[in-house]
Amino acid sequence: MSLGIDVGGTNILAARVENGEIQEKWKLKTKKGEVIKIIEGIIEENEEKIVGIGVPCYLRNGICVKAPNISELDGKDLGHYFKRAIIMNDCTAMAYGEYALRGGKYDPLLLVALGTGVGAGLVFKGMPYIGKGSAMEIGHIKGFFTQRCKCGKTGCFETVAGGKYVNVEKNAKRAMNGDKEALEFMKDYGRIVGRGVSYAIQLLDPEIVIIGGGISNAYELFIEPMKEELAELLSIIDVDNIIFERAKSEYSGALGAALIAERGLL
Repeated sequence: MSLGIDVGGTNILAARVENGEIQEKWKLKTKKGEVIKIIEGIIEENEEKIVGIGVPCYLRNGICVKAPNISELDGKDLGHYFKRAIIMNDCTAMAYGEYALRGGKYDPLLLVALGTGVGAGLVFKGMPYIGKGSAMEIGHIKGFFTQRCKCGKTGCFETVAGGKYVNVEKNAKRAMNGDKEALEFMKDYGRIVGRGVSYAIQLLDPEIVIIGGGISNAYELFIEPMKEELAELLSIIDVDNIIFERAKSEYSGALGAALIAERGLL
């Protein structure tokens, strides 16, 4: 049995996993200045020897170089705080969790997380791909407007697609009620997401693209404009030959973190 923890800008999700399935799960609010304390509490309350933690950080050898949306973690050696845990990027964990939930059927699998910020994860030949520790930071591809991002640079994809900067949730609710302006907003949002995701698809040529994160609740409102934008931007790659799906579980990040740790994949 293993324990997986998925640290997000809004919530911290945890799951106890056995035989590849979630047996028990928890959901706690992410409280400013208390993130490390909350994670320590979850680990202490459970006896699992195998622990995986997904964090929204640029990672190098367990050190959080930068956490744009949880500044408390900046510069912290997370291995020092969580000695028996395997530390990984939250989107890496989510991608592997979604891969496992599909029985390892689709490969390469690209996961795009649209939440407080924007991130991505990749499973390639059955393994999570992390580069030197912080691969797939799609949210910080430049060339999008001129707003300053929490990473310190301007023009990041995240600033036009992340919930911290764009009120997608409010517009999605209005769009579901037939509001014409909100419906147009969601179409524009889908086109923006398509533009950002096009870079990753053109480079990686994935079999499947999963949309996760809190904003994925509005998936049906923006997926078609997103695919239309991709059809315009991609060369050689045919959008119709890519599978697009919404994430299967809110807890896929916690599941993936537990399985990656359990299987020794990092």
